[in-house]
Amino acid sequence: MSEQNNNKLSDEFVKIEQKWKPMPIEKSIQMYSEWSEKYDSDMDVWQYDSPQGTATRFTELNLPKESKILDCGAGTGLLSHFLKPFGYTNIDALDGCEKMLEKAKKKDLYRNYFISFVGPDITLPMEEATYDAIVMCGIFTPGHFPIAYGTFVQLLRVIKKGGILSWGMADPEHYAEVDPSYANKNFENLIKKLVEDKVFEIVDGHPKELPTVQPKKRFFYAVRKL
Repeated sequence: MSEQNNNKLSDEFVKIEQKWKPMPIEKSIQMYSEWSEKYDSDMDVWQYDSPQGTATRFTELNLPKESKILDCGAGTGLLSHFLKPFGYTNIDALDGCEKMLEKAKKKDLYRNYFISFVGPDITLPMEEATYDAIVMCGIFTPGHFPIAYGTFVQLLRVIKKGGILSWGMADPEHYAEVDPSYANKNFENLIKKLVEDKVFEIVDGHPKELPTVQPKKRFFYAVRKL
């Protein structure tokens, strides 16, 4: 990539990342509702390749192709767009913004659609132990899923025992100055606590770095429900 193109990418990166800040649920819904028409084109300009990298790393887990999967924080379906060519088609979508899911529906990527936010006090609208795996991308970001023990408990409730919870995200320390919940290695310490409490175990070799052209490193996490 030329220096000129790299500078352009960095400028777009800054513009998009200015949106990531702590905010109430209502503000987040408003932001994504207003953004839904341009979201995919903005991600193209930004060369947002984390969904593709997350899909690639997810397939390396070698789960059966018929696995029932929840794309949590699905948005317009960018992640599942890249999962489908790998043969994963038994996928449901969950997102807190109805207008984003309306865009996803036009792509014919999912079996079912659910509208819900995710948080420690929000029971997801699925039965317990429904899914073999959850896969997510860009959801542990300021203004999105709360960094809380209960958030993971709610996600794991709908995963079968032995199932996989996985996600792609930027280095947690990258957000420390923007959102206090990421400061002082809070995210890493939360993962350690969940492991110590035998809520889940980390899949060997994870987290793995995502392949990306973006200025900041990104990682893929995979844990197994105990």
